[in-house]
Amino acid sequence: MHNPGTEERRDMLERGLRTFGIEPTDRALGLLCLFIDELLLWNRKMNLVGTSEVREIVVRHVLDSLSVYPFIKKVKEPILDVGAGAGFPSLPLAIADESLTLRGVERRKKRAAFLNNAAVILRLANFSVLECDVRDLEGRYRVVLARGVGELLYLYGLVRGILEEKAMIIAFKGKMSEIEKEVGKLKVAVRLDKGVNLHIQKVDVPYLDDEERNIVIIETNP
Repeated sequence: MHNPGTEERRDMLERGLRTFGIEPTDRALGLLCLFIDELLLWNRKMNLVGTSEVREIVVRHVLDSLSVYPFIKKVKEPILDVGAGAGFPSLPLAIADESLTLRGVERRKKRAAFLNNAAVILRLANFSVLECDVRDLEGRYRVVLARGVGELLYLYGLVRGILEEKAMIIAFKGKMSEIEKEVGKLKVAVRLDKGVNLHIQKVDVPYLDDEERNIVIIETNP
């Protein structure tokens, strides 16, 4: 597989940022590249992501993470990233728009260590790590992000107790056929819950022409 050089990587990131309505500043592009380099370094020991191909990381992880930006760009309150793992989607979002406040919750110590290290190296004042199980979190959130956490029913049950009365869960998903199965299970389980709304938004991730990507938004008391 073709592995892009430094300039090509920056060009790919710049196109991705513009696609989602983000101004590609030199600072943002530089920090995204630094983040990718740090991820590659840690990935040799920890297998944070299932690839060491730069193009795969840029497209399937960084740009995919940024695809949610149009839905959260006006959020002023802290946004929770459940199971932040390797920092997706919270770190690319925190880099791309420093007016956002992102909190990554991660219970696995080694991954939490990576996230803390990345926050220090990138000098991000708008990103912090919560090293615990999401079930043990104190406080409530209006916006929760989840990428690769599990099926919608599991996700809803996991975060339900930390949602504000009027809140939004945003889940990154793939094929519509799989989403429909998950939505069916969720609707059966929450049929008695009042004021729960759900809709699906197709997203186009640059350079990801061969895969279907969708975002599922669950709103409580919309």
